[in-house]
Amino acid sequence: MFGIKASAFGDVLVAPNDEGRRKLDWGAFELDLEGKFHENLDAALAVVATRESTQLPVGFLDFHPFGGTIAPRGRLWVEKGFHIQVGRFDVPFGNDWQFFASKDSASISRPLTTDGIMDGGYNDLGLRVLGNNGAVNFNTFILRGFGDGRLLGGRIGLTPFGNPFSLKDTREPKVAEFGLSMLYDTDHNRRKREMAWAADAEGRLGAYQIRAEYLWRRREPGAVEAGSTKQGWHLTQEFAFPDLPMPTTVFLRYDRVIERSALVLPGEDRDARLVAGASAGIAGFLQLKVEWQHVLQATAASMETPGYSRNLWVAQLVVVF
Repeated sequence: MFGIKASAFGDVLVAPNDEGRRKLDWGAFELDLEGKFHENLDAALAVVATRESTQLPVGFLDFHPFGGTIAPRGRLWVEKGFHIQVGRFDVPFGNDWQFFASKDSASISRPLTTDGIMDGGYNDLGLRVLGNNGAVNFNTFILRGFGDGRLLGGRIGLTPFGNPFSLKDTREPKVAEFGLSMLYDTDHNRRKREMAWAADAEGRLGAYQIRAEYLWRRREPGAVEAGSTKQGWHLTQEFAFPDLPMPTTVFLRYDRVIERSALVLPGEDRDARLVAGASAGIAGFLQLKVEWQHVLQATAASMETPGYSRNLWVAQLVVVF
């Protein structure tokens, strides 16, 4: 289409409302666009529309002296390359950022490390430099940040046991990857406002896949807010059955987050959850997901969240164009 590659997906979700009754509701519709201006200059764009708003979570220019276009969202690498990007993008931190889009994940929910520590995932505006030689990949970036200062950060990943590259339209990852991430945020006086780091690991053995990450985030006390420290981890296991009439992936995840703050009482400082479910492909463009969530521990704030339940069943239908 005039040199522009387009793809899209949308989803609907069945989940209890505030009164505990099952409700069918629209989720998000996303349109992804990729275009090539020059042999070494590309652009990527993603528009996400929900009932509440329409947003532009991804929109950047990509200069690469070698290597092709990387994916706008999800897994970045499909070949060796070196890139300089300006614009807005999902910030690589840990490894769950690769699965923010509903079409890229077997689960419906995101781990508590993403929702409880990174406020649903980090997306920001700025400059980043990234590269991959097949055994080592890196991201470094300077971003607008969480407040009125600037944020510096990066992630380095090692893929020592096999070819890390894959086609964009598949979910086959490298054999294994180990990553280390860091964020350092300052206020307008260049004083430390927040700091976070993460360690992650991912591996695959045939149809079996395992992912884990540990996140730590510290917010310094301010003039009108108390400081806090959050830390947590998740362990996710998936097993694929690609030869079934409807290719299916089942998964099991344990996730846990602890918050230390003057506003949080001891004994009420942690969330822990067990999540299990399955995702089945239908006709090549539909994904049907079911998920069971069992809360093992919950903070007072979590229990006051609308729709909270110790045992929750949800379902989702994703359409990929």
